[in-house]
Amino acid sequence: MPNFARKFFRDFLGLKPGRPSSPAIATPSVPSTNTNLVINQDERSLSEDKFNGTYPRLTRLHDGAILAVFTWRGPEQLRVLKISKSTDNGQTFMDFAEIIRGQGEIDNPFAIEVAPNHILAAFRNHDFGGEFGFTHFRITVYESRDGGQTWAYLSQAAEKSPPLGIWEPFMRHGLDGGLQLIYSHEFAPDDQRTMQVISYDRGKTWSSPRCIEGAADRFRDGMTGIAETMDTAENRPALVLVFETTRYGPHFNLEAVISYDDGYTWSHRHEIYVPPPGHNAGAPQIASLGDGSLVVVFMTDDQAEEVKWIHNAAIKVVHGSPPHGGRINWTMPAVVSPASSFWPGIMALDSQRALVTYEHGGPRARSVTWKPN
Repeated sequence: MPNFARKFFRDFLGLKPGRPSSPAIATPSVPSTNTNLVINQDERSLSEDKFNGTYPRLTRLHDGAILAVFTWRGPEQLRVLKISKSTDNGQTFMDFAEIIRGQGEIDNPFAIEVAPNHILAAFRNHDFGGEFGFTHFRITVYESRDGGQTWAYLSQAAEKSPPLGIWEPFMRHGLDGGLQLIYSHEFAPDDQRTMQVISYDRGKTWSSPRCIEGAADRFRDGMTGIAETMDTAENRPALVLVFETTRYGPHFNLEAVISYDDGYTWSHRHEIYVPPPGHNAGAPQIASLGDGSLVVVFMTDDQAEEVKWIHNAAIKVVHGSPPHGGRINWTMPAVVSPASSFWPGIMALDSQRALVTYEHGGPRARSVTWKPN
């Protein structure tokens, strides 16, 4: 979070109960063709195994190092959640450690440091088999107390029985000291909602799940990410949550909501990008830059001759203005990685650059630079 925004959160936030926001869509922004977002030609691998690794996510540690977590796939449904590490601000990554390995549906890793050298990793951890393809769904949390070198089981943040599942954890620090974990929960095949659990003991125990977005619609919201910024209309802190949804279903488009109370309530739901009819845009993640503007990365088959989602998708990126009275202006997308590329992530490197991660024949990354006028 930019320092200029951090100090305002404590002064302006009133963390009071409220109802979830309406799912009604806000007046969409007019896309801009702004060319100030530069896609740098600096692709690098996130692993020494350059050809195996998917769903990469980045986290910054207290000493400035960056950890990349991703899923490695082996024979006979072997899955390994691996970690690589960068000590040069994301220029190079070296294989570093493993979180867990096993035969099962182990995927969607997300890591966060909760204290110096104390890191948590949340991931989906489902059992295969049975009538529905799964026999149990979990969002599992492991911890490392030595900077990510060794890992041990800590807790289950959420779990349930089939047939409907839970997926895609994302974690952030709340201003009240709680660790917020957000995930996607299926209530019906065409109804998926964004849920939140909170821990006040560094992941040992978690609150009951609470729906924070999507309760009043029949869309399939998912793949959530959150960035912290400022609303320039009143100079107050804001969170922006991005997700894929099925407003024009069954195909996916990208939307966002904004929170002014540290993620308790959300409003100003609006479209980020709607691909041409019959095409998809999904799996978004978001980062904020030093001026409060936003970068959203996602995968889309908007130019594919054959639509076979999730295949034939490229990784693209859009830039968003800082919120102003709940309104964000988004640019048209630019290509970061060509088809077929999958499951992007993003993290700010400094005030003007972000590192985009994705699978393209292995776990890769490329930087983008925002050059304001």
